[in-house]
Amino acid sequence: MPRLDFVAGYRVVRLLGRGGMADVYEVKHVQLGLRRAMKVFTAEGERSDFLKSRFLAEGRLLARLDHPRLVKVHDCGVDEESGRPYLMMDLVLGADGEPHTLASLHKERKVTEEKLLGWYADLAEALAYIHSAGIVHRDVKLSNILIDADGHAVLSDFGVSRVSDGRLRSELSIEATMVTDAATAGKIVLGTANYLAPEVRRGDAATAASDLYALGVTLFRLLTGVWYEPDTKALGLLDGYDPAWRGIFAALLADDPQNRSLPPVSRASRRKWLWAIAVLVVVLAMPLAVWFMLARTSGKNVPVSDRSAEDLFFYPR
Repeated sequence: MPRLDFVAGYRVVRLLGRGGMADVYEVKHVQLGLRRAMKVFTAEGERSDFLKSRFLAEGRLLARLDHPRLVKVHDCGVDEESGRPYLMMDLVLGADGEPHTLASLHKERKVTEEKLLGWYADLAEALAYIHSAGIVHRDVKLSNILIDADGHAVLSDFGVSRVSDGRLRSELSIEATMVTDAATAGKIVLGTANYLAPEVRRGDAATAASDLYALGVTLFRLLTGVWYEPDTKALGLLDGYDPAWRGIFAALLADDPQNRSLPPVSRASRRKWLWAIAVLVVVLAMPLAVWFMLARTSGKNVPVSDRSAEDLFFYPR
């Protein structure tokens, strides 16, 4: 691929990542100073024309969507010098100015349970939004989720998404299905093998419910370090974690897609649990406080060994 220096008024700053169908660069507008991510189509071969149509369809789709937990496309075109189609997108970088995905954070062991609860809330919002618009992502996974400077999760890469609304599909010129890397029982299916819902593995069409299952697999991997497999005792690995996870995974990983849902869970679930313990301690300590107060008002001497406890309640001397 020819070297890229300037595209559509943007100066190429650096390469952020390479994929099977496209490369992603950080770019800066020469006049306005705006910083974007530029996704450049790179696939070649006999299927390149077909893949190019899917690439541009992804751009048209993301340009129609507007949600803080989705990567938005602002412009698209074809670079005159290289002849490569490109998408100008939101630049999503971490607090350190570097790109981070859940895959990279997992590899670097930078995932905490508290952060994961927050990311679940972010992704639940994103999926609820696209599903309400009649869109199935079909490839929710670690490497397709970015983390921004504020620590929020952002869903990206709609290259194999499915649009169920016929009118929208026609407007976006999506008339074909792109085949990716997963195959089951002789049938080619969309998605990445480890994340496929049971019904998709059997050859059924992907739905919003299969996106929820993929989200469950993603979160389970981050929390426990292992891949979730149905018909196992994998949920037994949740002992010792925040109790909220049992409800989340039971809803996301249900074998029957009709039983899957996105349960609302506070990002401060663990914090609320600790607050409950603190309140319980205070309640249990109240009888002791009352005893000290009665002892002082009745003129009784408080044992010297209890002076530190008395001081804790700040009684006037």
